[in-house]
Amino acid sequence: MNSVRMRNGLIWLLIAITLIVFLAMGRGGGSRGESVSLTDIAARLEAGEVKKVVVSGDYVQVELRNGKILTAVKESGSTFLDQMKALGVPEDKLRGIQYVPERPNEWGSILIAFLTYGLPALVVVGFLYFILRQAQAPGNQAFNFSKSRARMFTGERPTVTFDDVAGVDEAKQELQEVVEFLKEPEKFIALGARIPKGVLLVGPPGTGKTLLAKAVSGEAGVPFFSISGSEFVEMFVGVGAARVRDLFEQAKRHSPCIVFIDEIDAVGRYRGAGIGGSHDEREQTLNQILVEMDGFDTDTNVIVMAASVTGDTPILIKERDGRVRLLPIAEVVDRYYAPGEEGVEKPADFMALGLVPRHDPRGNHALLFGHSAFVPVRGVFRHRVNEIYEIEFAGGTIRATGNHSVFVRTRQGLVTKAVAELQPGDVLVALPYKVNRTSRARAVRAHRFPQAFSMELPLYEEPEEIRAAYEWAVAAPLPQAAVAAALGISQTTISKWRRGLHLPRSLSRVTSRHALPEKVPVTPELCRLLGYFAADGYSRKEVIFSLGADEHEEIEDIRRLMREIFGLEPDRIREGPGRAIHLVYHSKPLADFFARHVGRTARSKHVPAFLFEAPFEYFVEFLRGYARGDGHIDARGKLEITSVNHQLILELHWLCRMHGLNSYVSTFHVRAGRRIAGGKPLPATRAYRLGLGRWDNPLLPGWKRENSHAHLPVVRSVRRMPYEGYVYDLCGCQHEAFFGGETPILLHNTNRPDILDPALLRPGRFDRRVILDRPDVKGREAIFRVHLRGKPLDDDVDVSVLARATPGFVGADIANVVNEAAILAARKNKKKISMKDFEEAIEKVIAGPERKSRLITEREKRIIAYHEAGHAVVAYYLPNCDPVHKVTIIPRGMAGGYTLALPQEDRTLWTRSKFLDDMAMALGGRAAEEIVFGDITTGAAEDLERVTELARAMVTRYGMSEKLGPMVFGKKEELIFLGKEIAEQRDYSDAVAQEIDAEVRRLVMEAYERAKRILTEHRDKLEAVAQKLIELETLDAETFRAIMEGRLPPGPKAPEAPGPSPQPAAPQPSAPTPGTGPAPVPVPA
Repeated sequence: MNSVRMRNGLIWLLIAITLIVFLAMGRGGGSRGESVSLTDIAARLEAGEVKKVVVSGDYVQVELRNGKILTAVKESGSTFLDQMKALGVPEDKLRGIQYVPERPNEWGSILIAFLTYGLPALVVVGFLYFILRQAQAPGNQAFNFSKSRARMFTGERPTVTFDDVAGVDEAKQELQEVVEFLKEPEKFIALGARIPKGVLLVGPPGTGKTLLAKAVSGEAGVPFFSISGSEFVEMFVGVGAARVRDLFEQAKRHSPCIVFIDEIDAVGRYRGAGIGGSHDEREQTLNQILVEMDGFDTDTNVIVMAASVTGDTPILIKERDGRVRLLPIAEVVDRYYAPGEEGVEKPADFMALGLVPRHDPRGNHALLFGHSAFVPVRGVFRHRVNEIYEIEFAGGTIRATGNHSVFVRTRQGLVTKAVAELQPGDVLVALPYKVNRTSRARAVRAHRFPQAFSMELPLYEEPEEIRAAYEWAVAAPLPQAAVAAALGISQTTISKWRRGLHLPRSLSRVTSRHALPEKVPVTPELCRLLGYFAADGYSRKEVIFSLGADEHEEIEDIRRLMREIFGLEPDRIREGPGRAIHLVYHSKPLADFFARHVGRTARSKHVPAFLFEAPFEYFVEFLRGYARGDGHIDARGKLEITSVNHQLILELHWLCRMHGLNSYVSTFHVRAGRRIAGGKPLPATRAYRLGLGRWDNPLLPGWKRENSHAHLPVVRSVRRMPYEGYVYDLCGCQHEAFFGGETPILLHNTNRPDILDPALLRPGRFDRRVILDRPDVKGREAIFRVHLRGKPLDDDVDVSVLARATPGFVGADIANVVNEAAILAARKNKKKISMKDFEEAIEKVIAGPERKSRLITEREKRIIAYHEAGHAVVAYYLPNCDPVHKVTIIPRGMAGGYTLALPQEDRTLWTRSKFLDDMAMALGGRAAEEIVFGDITTGAAEDLERVTELARAMVTRYGMSEKLGPMVFGKKEELIFLGKEIAEQRDYSDAVAQEIDAEVRRLVMEAYERAKRILTEHRDKLEAVAQKLIELETLDAETFRAIMEGRLPPGPKAPEAPGPSPQPAAPQPSAPTPGTGPAPVPVPA
């Protein structure tokens, strides 16, 4: 030990001496004074400004008469005086100065030579010596990069068997034949049977995939090698493949055995889609796995097992015909599937906005953000889930499954992170991407648009079916009467077509009032005109621009653009109500042209598709035209654009972001009764606002792109919520990356079993798939019995009650509950674990630890008691509510109190009456506050949010509205990754939307009145439960039922307290909603 410390101390001493030498070199020598040339010194000598010259070797130091010091370097081989004479300095000037020659420091020269040549050589020699010493050490530590890091568990004394795995009986049956093969391979080989070499275990986290693989090893009594897929991947090329070879060599030496590769999707994805092209390190590792699995003989007796989980997404796509559209992913993906079909990948034929990385000039292999571009998509995927995560970040919201991945910014580059593992403060990757925050050379990376852009748009659109019919009618070898009868038009018309007298109306240019060009070149001026039309234009059989009478500059600009581009003047200029001016152009082809590229009405408008591929100046002119109609620039230079068309605002938002502008979108409601230009009063509506700050507003004079801001999309919160519907994904994008969401965020496609390379799943490799699902009540009871083995239990512990109290729990959750209960019992110095310990452990896992140290005033305690009593009493009198298991006013987690109602059995179907009763129960707390105190608090905020969501789901998703009937409105349940706003893709009218809002309001108010009516009729029970809560703070199920049945007297009457405090309550955990969640969640105060 002393020799090691001495050696380490010597190393640090050498490092310190080296640093001191370098610092001394930096501070000594010619570092003093200003460095100049010999010519400058000669000029100062001639001017008589020099007082003293000191020459040391080739270094010259000059002191001027004003005290200033100058330094220079003379040429070697001659003296300073000779060089000055050569530069023309008179000898009398040289004699008038003080000249001091010094001998140079030889040690300094030697030291510099040593540091230049000797030190690098010593470093190389020392490194080689270190490598040789390590190579001679046990295990050859310097050369063990290629060694597998798999952990081996021998099968001599199995620690895990099938008896230790419960709740997955079907999976155990599937794997039983694998065990029999490992025990008696001769029986299978004699019959010519071939056991699967690979088994893929698929299921949610915590369901016991790793444990089940160990159990197979334990049952068969064979060694078990465990390794994660990510451990094969290193920054050195070839290391992963070498580790695979070493792992399988170990497996062959210990045959028969099991190799378990956890998270195999880290290396097993489709080849040809990796970061490094088609031959990156991950693909070499996958290729080696395939080679090793094919290299097993039938009697090798090595079985490979792997685990993987599921996921989803949203997009900007480019169709095969070149059109670029911003669409919900469901609209893109659903067209590839038959109704009800899911769980299989479908080939795709479009491109999506993805990532093109930037190569680090330093040779770093990290993934760095270069720019966005459209990349091919190999396939699409959809399936159903019952739970998602909502990610709120600075700039928007995204919803995804917990095992889906997003890209996160780190100092090492872009890395993927599972949604369930995201933490507040993580920085997502968004467009635009800002780098060099603190340097002067700030860079904002976004989409790379082409610099050279040339396009012409056809003005006329000929219907293909009419063109085909006309050509057939002219060329068909049939009588005119037969052709006329076949097409349903007159014989005279056919005759004129064949004689060339005229064309069909939709193909003829003669019927148009104005002579228009066949094609129009796309220019910034045309884009500005289209922007005007998007804001103030309408297209029917004519084109109309409606502007205010005071918008003289805009009116003249529109007239000039129409004249220069189409050669048209307004056919009419008429005044409308409210001093409106209408410019009318009677041209049906022109009206169709504007409708094709922008849309006809306000709610159908969209951005011209070619703008997604046009340079910046084209987009700026479109934005300028639109902003002059529906925009406003305030005194600070901030631009805001408003519209009732959400799709149009989102497309502008994406374009701003793709061009490097940090735009934002907000939503607001416009009250009913407003009038436009003195017209009829308009109904209430939702509107959207696109904003660009001063530094991001390209319409300001003198604006520069390098001044644009790009705020970081920092994660603010991540919360899990129940969900029922499809989730979607894209497969095989370049680098597995694509942008999606209301604000474009870089997403990563999922680690699903279906994204594994097909070569892994073919017969002879991972050709068997075993599904592990969440256990039912019987499975949870069996899991509890497994984890309770060997633990001292009190007589009151009922395993069946524990199983019913934990719906949605997986094996890992139940193991956590048992462990927490044991810790609680040990903390209380108990010898046995009681039922109360288990109940507290379940509550701790669900709602968090108790916070008895939180101080609550008597007034707040009384309010919380009546609130929770309201929930419990309403639940007691409603037949479809789950039985109340516990009521407490002790703070736990973020809740001030809660009512825990547990189902008596697992539920997969939900009835309308169940929903209505649950809504009334959730509103019981607020109703109790109003009845008792005549006022309400913020404690019911989460209750109101949950009830409103449930009522809207009943109306729009479940068809449970008597007024609107069994219909589904909108596609909200299918748009996972698109934030809440873009998910509301309306397929119904404004009138129906008002009816939906009215139905939601009716359901909520009826539930609230129902809760108030129950509490008013049973006011004595409400008082009894509340007073007992104030006295005891916690009521279990038996005590609560005794109070409700009159078998237990109420507690002492609490003193009257003033009304509730107006201070806002702390955030509360949400109550349970229909669906299969991880666990029952308490109704908070």
